[in-house]
Amino acid sequence: MDNNSISRIRIKDIARLAGVSAGTVDRVLHKRGEVSDSTRKKILEIIEKMDYQPDILASALAARKPFRIAALIPHGTGESPFWKYPLAGIEEALNEIAHFGVSVDRYFFDYEDPDSFVRSSRKMLTHSPQGVILAPVCTGESASLLEECNDYGIPVVLINANICTGSCIAFIGQDSVQSGMVAARLMHYGLKDDADVLIINFTREKGNQEHILKREEGFRKYYRNFSTESDSRLIQLNISESASQQPDKILEDSLLSDPDRFGGIFVTNSRVFRVAAFLEKKGLEKPILIGYDLLQESKEFMIKGTIDFLISQKPREQGYKSVMTLYHHLVLRKQVGRTQYVPIDIITKENLEHYTFT
Repeated sequence: MDNNSISRIRIKDIARLAGVSAGTVDRVLHKRGEVSDSTRKKILEIIEKMDYQPDILASALAARKPFRIAALIPHGTGESPFWKYPLAGIEEALNEIAHFGVSVDRYFFDYEDPDSFVRSSRKMLTHSPQGVILAPVCTGESASLLEECNDYGIPVVLINANICTGSCIAFIGQDSVQSGMVAARLMHYGLKDDADVLIINFTREKGNQEHILKREEGFRKYYRNFSTESDSRLIQLNISESASQQPDKILEDSLLSDPDRFGGIFVTNSRVFRVAAFLEKKGLEKPILIGYDLLQESKEFMIKGTIDFLISQKPREQGYKSVMTLYHHLVLRKQVGRTQYVPIDIITKENLEHYTFT
């Protein structure tokens, strides 16, 4: 078996093949605790067959050194439920490796309030984490935090948006330009030649919008391959998520004044369910509607056919991989990939049932 294969073998893989817990495999590896002879024999046979090499992990376990990771992410709210899912992925990873001395402290902030981000980051640093998982939705404040973590020698893994500098050892998320191009191809297949497309960006006055802008960039890039007049057919609508704004009023002004104009709507983030709700409430003839993320709020609209396609950013996988990346870096002392793109999944009504979480 080659070295690349060996590096992918994990204790949980051995446990799954043996039909036991990871803790049982750990006891066999390090000759601790009670394990039946038959179970021990079965595990050792699998270890030999897979040529598992636990030397680095064994030394870390023998030292019994705790590894404290901090996760700094926005609150998951009714208006922004997306952030519940990276947290679920973090919990999933922690359940697998907590017995190796890894713990995750969670620090939350209001993604509309940079001061909230600063307060949470200050609190986080006072507890001296050995690694940080960061959702850099407040761009300037996140950049400053990365510099500070670099000064302290704290490795950082970014999720969702890529501003990887300084102490950042990895970015885990989607290739935003490519996902925008995927959305455009889906739109192009079903759109009438003379129809316009409305691109809706739900924006914040302060915050990281780079990944949103790159999705629109990819969408427009695809259309430019077909027509030099494409920019006149792609109409941008920015809707502020500030509490003082009224999204439905802005949608009314854009869609009701000429209800037959737009054959398709592309929403560049997970707020597509808000557009779907507006279309149903107003009884408008349904355009092709494409957005992001299989949130619970969007599922019902997809089942009814109001939303045609959802592009998954796999936020739960982002959360899971962020923990495992720091685990490999801190505990196993392995080199990790600096850019780790998650797959661009296309979800439709027909394959919806196979996705149990976003």
